[in-house]
Amino acid sequence: MRFLVPKIISQILFTSLLFGQYNASIKTAKMYEIQQNWDSAISIYKDILSKNPNNYEVIRSLKNLYKKSQRYKEGINFLTYQLSKNSKNIQLSIELGEFYFLNENIVEAKTTWAEGLVLFKNNRSFHRLLFSIYNKYSLSTEIFQMIESGRNDFGKSFLSIELGNYYQERNEYDKAIEEYLTSLLSNPGRASTVARKILIMSDNLDSKNTIEIKLLETSSRQPSIVLPILSNHYFKHREFQKSFNILVELSKSEPFNAKKWLSFGNSLRKEGQHLLSIKVYQLTLKNNLIDYQYGEGLLGLAKTFEDQIFPVESKDLIPYFYNDNIFFEDAFQLSTNISSENLTSSLLIYDSVLTSIPKSSLAAEAEFRLAEIQYRVIEDFDKAYILYNSALSKMLTKTLKQQAILRIADVLRAKGDFTASISFLDSIYNTHQTLEIKNKLVEMHLFSGKPDTALIMIDEIFLTIMPTNKYFNDLMELRDIINFYYVKVDEKNKEGFISYLKSESLLKQRKISEANQLLKNIIKQNEGQKIFPLLSLRRAIILTKLDKYNEALDILINLKNTIYSDRGEIMSGQIFEQIYGDNAVAMTHYMKVINNFPNSIFSEPIRYHIRRLKSNEKI
Repeated sequence: MRFLVPKIISQILFTSLLFGQYNASIKTAKMYEIQQNWDSAISIYKDILSKNPNNYEVIRSLKNLYKKSQRYKEGINFLTYQLSKNSKNIQLSIELGEFYFLNENIVEAKTTWAEGLVLFKNNRSFHRLLFSIYNKYSLSTEIFQMIESGRNDFGKSFLSIELGNYYQERNEYDKAIEEYLTSLLSNPGRASTVARKILIMSDNLDSKNTIEIKLLETSSRQPSIVLPILSNHYFKHREFQKSFNILVELSKSEPFNAKKWLSFGNSLRKEGQHLLSIKVYQLTLKNNLIDYQYGEGLLGLAKTFEDQIFPVESKDLIPYFYNDNIFFEDAFQLSTNISSENLTSSLLIYDSVLTSIPKSSLAAEAEFRLAEIQYRVIEDFDKAYILYNSALSKMLTKTLKQQAILRIADVLRAKGDFTASISFLDSIYNTHQTLEIKNKLVEMHLFSGKPDTALIMIDEIFLTIMPTNKYFNDLMELRDIINFYYVKVDEKNKEGFISYLKSESLLKQRKISEANQLLKNIIKQNEGQKIFPLLSLRRAIILTKLDKYNEALDILINLKNTIYSDRGEIMSGQIFEQIYGDNAVAMTHYMKVINNFPNSIFSEPIRYHIRRLKSNEKI
């Protein structure tokens, strides 16, 4: 045994040495190839091959080197010798003919290939490789001779894809589609491959009508194979209604394919074809689906609605109020182009399906998204409340679960029930102690008229978060508002602030007119008070939302010589510019900001806006 171990080690070391020498030789040969030092590279490869005659990698490298260096005669001798050792190698046989062809010995090349066709008569791979060579050197006569004999042996669809490619390259689209369809109908298993080729060919608009006609002609023979391609063809050319109609026709001749229809609905949605997408999802949901497919369909329908809901685009020159503060955000600033007919019919489907499918994450998400539509678009708070609670009881993700909790609180507030909202959040916070829920509690206490409680909670939060927290600035801003208008004032101002909070709570309930009327009364009761400018600014903003611009301008006069003077001038200018089209008057207001309030944080954006107005006037 002790003699055996050294022997094994010696063998391993010897093998490693040989392998290292081999790699070094190959690397050197490759380097010579890059330098186009053909003789040296060939010499190294020959030396390796003499020691290992069956090394396929070296045979291939040497053969390619003869071709690159245009040493065709040497290549012919080399391949002839290799074939003498392995006469059944189809690759070598074809390449020998190619070397003859490159050496301008055309007759010998064709003879070699012809002999190969006899020798490999039953070998499909040989025919495919030879087709590629014939096509490469534009030997069309030989191509069609081989196709004819090959189809006698292998069937009429033999090399149909290759021949289709041949015709497509030459823009003979009618013949190309004939070959592709021949392959398609003979080999349904390759349908996806052929379909891609047909669709790629349709990129050329000259082929569009030819493809459409051929597909229509063939569809009656094999609708399940051809119609999906025709539908995709229409879709690719943005003929979405035709694409839809073809799939409807297909569904008459085969079992309903939910996967296909759900994918189609999603593709239409991404293309912005919302009406058709809704129709697809409605049709799909009326069929017998697998449980998860119901969830996927409902979610797709919800997303299609959401795609048609847009935030109202603000045209304000500056943020007049606390627009970006989470405690003052408006969830209802949306516009939509969803038709009431589509919305109504889809919601009926939603209701019918949701009651019959089991719990799933997709169904839960779909229900949450539907609740969002009910709450933010339709403003049916009762229905939204039911849906949010139902979604919360299902398999929501952690993120959606928290969003549902916050929305339930919002809906209760929108219904005017702050007590129920606070009670709900308190019960949830016992088990879900997140900053988002705590912030929502701050909001509910504040706008239900309890700023003292809100302030205590804010101070508690500051003990647990860092200045880098994303909510830090909003909380700091809210604390400053409460301190400025409530803590550091007399009782009269405190009462005014509490009344103001009631107007904000009305806005959060979508009662804009009521909020406006309440602010009107509060302003009368608080003239000369510290909160008076804030009340006037808020009411002016609300009046613009109600399109009462003259009243807004009258209210903005109240802001002169107050902390909101600059905002009052900018809003007045904006009304004259955007509503009345009087840029001259607007400019006088804007210039007051520049001249009278040089330290205003809004002076630079207004300066830029003035330059833009002047530039437009010159044009």
